Amino acid sequence: MKIRKLSEKNALRLSIGVIVVLWLQKIIRNTFNIDSTKDSFDSMPEVFLQASVVGIVTILVVSLLLYLSKEKYKDIGFSKQNILRQLRFGFSFGVLIFIIDTFAVSPIVDVLIPKTSTGGVEMRKLFASIYYLPIWIVISLLKGGFSEELWRIFTLTRFEKYYGRVGLFFALILGSIIFGIGHLYQGIGGMISISIIGLFYALVYLRKRLALEAVCAHATFDLISVALGFIVYSGS
Repeated sequence: MKIRKLSEKNALRLSIGVIVVLWLQKIIRNTFNIDSTKDSFDSMPEVFLQASVVGIVTILVVSLLLYLSKEKYKDIGFSKQNILRQLRFGFSFGVLIFIIDTFAVSPIVDVLIPKTSTGGVEMRKLFASIYYLPIWIVISLLKGGFSEELWRIFTLTRFEKYYGRVGLFFALILGSIIFGIGHLYQGIGGMISISIIGLFYALVYLRKRLALEAVCAHATFDLISVALGFIVYSGS
């Protein structure tokens, strides 16, 4: 059965509607259901299952909405041209963002907003075995790196195409805040830090509109965090 493609304007309206609904769902889930959100991080199998489902659904939703808009991945910045250069720049930006977060953003936020408890999230359980490392690598590359940046880029381009620069600015700021809200289980300070990091990822993409740079930057940040996680918790 062939899916009927919509007019560009209607496809954009549909995409923005889906984005807003999913934004609201994330706000409600992480604000009013914070305890159940924490519970989902109690074991590595649960983390992997949740990350896999969310990542796959995100990719499918974006792919379908792009198809309805008569667009392809290359139209939002996924280019094979100079791919090694893109990956190199993405890696460099990922390292830079990690350094900025570690030595500037997080320390400043911690001073302004006293650190709160993570509400029982047992991080050592998630780094309890070196056998979890391949799972973390998959999550970092496919869920964190690819699907989350695909969604961010999709959101930015939808609002920009429909509302122009005002829409781009709106999606840039609100999208980053909601990205942070998704990490509210880390406390208010964690949410703010992650929001700023999300803003950095968006700026990496907007620099040249090369999606792989943002994907690689995010994946690099996550992989460094995973490596440190195993170092910190290996002796716990």
